[in-house]
This record gives sequence, C-alpha cells and structure tokens, in this order.
Amino acid sequence: MSLFMDISFGCRCSHHIEATVYVPDPDFMAEKSRDSTSEHWEEIECEKCGDMYEAYITNSFSYAECSIDNGEIDVNYSVPYYPDLGEDDLDWFIESSKQFSVFERQIENVKGLLEAEVSEEQAFSLHVMLHGHVVAAVEAYLASTFIHKVTNNSDFIQKLVETDPTFSQQKFTLKEIFQKQNQLKQTVAKYLKDLIFHDLKKVKPMYKEVLSVDFGEIKWLFQAVSTRHHCVHRAGYDKDGNPLVIGAESIRELVDKSWSFIVFIEEELKTLEQQSDLDFDIPF
Repeated sequence: MSLFMDISFGCRCSHHIEATVYVPDPDFMAEKSRDSTSEHWEEIECEKCGDMYEAYITNSFSYAECSIDNGEIDVNYSVPYYPDLGEDDLDWFIESSKQFSVFERQIENVKGLLEAEVSEEQAFSLHVMLHGHVVAAVEAYLASTFIHKVTNNSDFIQKLVETDPTFSQQKFTLKEIFQKQNQLKQTVAKYLKDLIFHDLKKVKPMYKEVLSVDFGEIKWLFQAVSTRHHCVHRAGYDKDGNPLVIGAESIRELVDKSWSFIVFIEEELKTLEQQSDLDFDIPF
C-alpha cells in the first residue's frame, strides 16, 4: 500500500492550493538512516490561474518532507499516511478488543530496542524513532479504543450525536437512512477514524463527553506530540538545526508515563462497564 501526504501552499495569484502527493518508501536496503532517503517529484497545477509548481518529496527511516519549487514557496505538509481504511480494516476497530494488548506489545518492543548496542550516531536516530513510536502507540490506543467502545454501545453513539455538532448535522436521504441502519457501526467508525486519529486535542474532550473519562493533566503528552513533530519532519532537529534532547532516559520516562496513563484509561473504562452492568440489573 502506498503512502501519501496532504500539502497546502499559496499560489502567486493568491489562490490557496491543497493537494495530496505520493510519498516514496525509504530505501529499506540502507544500513543507516542518512542513506535511506528516497525522492519523488510531482507537478501541481493551480486550478485558478494554471501556474505549475514542482513538489519535491523525500522520505527516509527518520522523516518525510516536502518542498515546492526548490523551497521558494512556503508549504505545509502532513505526516505521511496510508489511504482511507477499507471495510475490513474498520471492522478491526469495531470488533477487536485487543487494543491494550497491542499497546503493551509495542511498549515491550521499545524497551527491548533501548537495550540494543548501537553506535552513538545510531543511538540518536534510534531514540528519535522510538520517541515517535511511543507517541504513535498512545495515539493509536486512544483512537482505536474510543472507536471500539462507541460503535458497540448505542448509548455512546447517542452521546456522540448529542455532543458532536458535525456528526449530528449530517444529512441523509430516506433511502440512505434505511441503508445506514444496517451499517451504522461502519459509518460511525469511519467518521471517528477520520476525525480523531493522531489528533489529541479532539480525543481528550471526546473521551470526557462521550465515555465520561477525564484524562486529567496530560501536558507531558502534548509536549511529547510536539517533539514527535520534529522527529518526523526534521529527523530529531528543531527549526534552527539543533538536535533535540532525546536519549534513552527520556524515552524510558515517556514509556513509564505512557504506560501509567493507558493503564489508568483501562481501569476507568472497566469501572464504567461495571457501573453500566449494575445500572442494567436494577429492577424498575
């Protein structure tokens, strides 16, 4: 499956251009991150004035980036992603309850990789990648768990409709209403996947409003997400070209905080389920 990224920039005619470009796979035969860079060029046309721009996309083990016309045009670009999930992939979010075990396995792999013997240069690249991996593991758990819980509980779906103005305002024809009754879980799962995956600012309030789970103070996680941006786009360097302070100890600290946080979420969700069972058993 191919990778893509979303880009946006301003045309010389003042028109705002948005496009999706192909991202090449890194050179998996390379031994070092610096040797793994792959390149791709793509032409983008302004639909208003017809001017052509050349997008230059690179990808390596550490990061992916995009420039327009040799850097002469400022461009915003997303983290590379795979195309929208198909029904089989959405079914995993809906049906699988293994989100915690997946997270646990990823964390154990990070701990194991921290013990690997590598050179100082390799260690920096490794730590940059591990930081991004831990953050991605947390984000994936939060998003997939939320989707699984909501799509399998009609009360949560109702809360989603009541608290999310975008979803509640979707309009369907009468035919679509009957069709969507049979695929409501798919509709909700796709909407949530597109909305909250890799967007912590949206995940936090939705957990509280729909699942009644308050994350509490997670400034550390927002900071880790911000650092991850540098890891992905600049291979662990800030805008001024200075290396970030990322080492084995900072990764271990991030792992410990992430583990405690996700265990807390699991316990809150179990308490919620137990309370729901008690409420169901109360006779009228």
